[in-house]
Amino acid sequence: MALSQGSASFRLFQFDAKLDPDALLEACAADALPPLPLAGLRETAISGWSSPRFFTDGEINDETCRAGKFVHLSLVKAERKIPKSLLNAYCRAEEVALMREKGLDSVNRATRQQIKEEVAKQLLPKMQPTLKGIDLAIDLERSLLYTDAKSDKQVDALAEAFARAAHTALVPLDAAGAALRRHNVRTDELAPASFTPEDNGDFVVNDPGLDFLTWLFWRFQTGKGSFELPGAGSPHAEIVLDGPVSLVLEAQGAFHTSLSHGTPLLSREFKTALLGGKKISSVKMLLTIGGETWTAGVSAPSFAFTGIKLPPTDKNRDPSATFLDRMRLLQQLSDSFFALYGAFLAVRADAAAWRRDLAAIAKWMPALEVKA
Repeated sequence: MALSQGSASFRLFQFDAKLDPDALLEACAADALPPLPLAGLRETAISGWSSPRFFTDGEINDETCRAGKFVHLSLVKAERKIPKSLLNAYCRAEEVALMREKGLDSVNRATRQQIKEEVAKQLLPKMQPTLKGIDLAIDLERSLLYTDAKSDKQVDALAEAFARAAHTALVPLDAAGAALRRHNVRTDELAPASFTPEDNGDFVVNDPGLDFLTWLFWRFQTGKGSFELPGAGSPHAEIVLDGPVSLVLEAQGAFHTSLSHGTPLLSREFKTALLGGKKISSVKMLLTIGGETWTAGVSAPSFAFTGIKLPPTDKNRDPSATFLDRMRLLQQLSDSFFALYGAFLAVRADAAAWRRDLAAIAKWMPALEVKA
């Protein structure tokens, strides 16, 4: 479970309802994944909820799924799949037998497709089911949902299942959603921005998440990677950015550039990509607050965090306490990140301040230090 152990990854969502945990757990228990041997699993996939203990644990209740203010669940998909190499071997055997029987040198495409369908129909019921789970933690007090769902397909499946169980919709706290919900900024009203000293014409990526990561890199490189975060005592945050890094520009030529190994942020390729109008779409971030450091890859515009390394915690506590420790640290990471995003949006929404930063970045970029 990515949220409770190992290297964590998550995306953050918000919902508008105040959930009744008992009603939520009851609804999830009613839609739990069937127990082994997964009765009803034939040729189509099935999905359902489970407790975080293991993927087919349909015992969903307060004891197994509650930890402090969190409800911890898994959404599990079970399906039968035929390994590609096995399917190809069986199909080829049938093709060879058919050619020998008919005296043919080859079989046409239509025949191969028919053989494939017949072989798949025979093999599929014999395959053992595979299980894939989406880990999620629901913050009942703040109406937030943390999940390790990565692909759009997983997010859509989670949103649909959550809406059935909780009777409320999930709103992604991506670049646009976080700007509106946390900082009351409508990103669709912001004009496209170019950081390069040259005119890029119509080829400007208009995405506040990409703008933010690129702006953050400029702050870091020019010695302004320190921020005062809002809250009790105005905690001080230090930002360091590192590779691997990806940049994007939907224009002529290469749309996407990925750099890793060595010092990619000091490479000629990275500088060339920036000068060509590309903006940072993903980067590794080191965030230090009060002597504690978080390391995570962050991607825009989704604001997905991957490969998170958390400050050390006591690993000898019981699983529930360990989970709460990790969620406290993940919450601090996301709150701090969105506070940094708020600092950027305050500049981005101020026309005069934004013009000043754009001018400074355009002047700085050609002089960016690189290593041969």
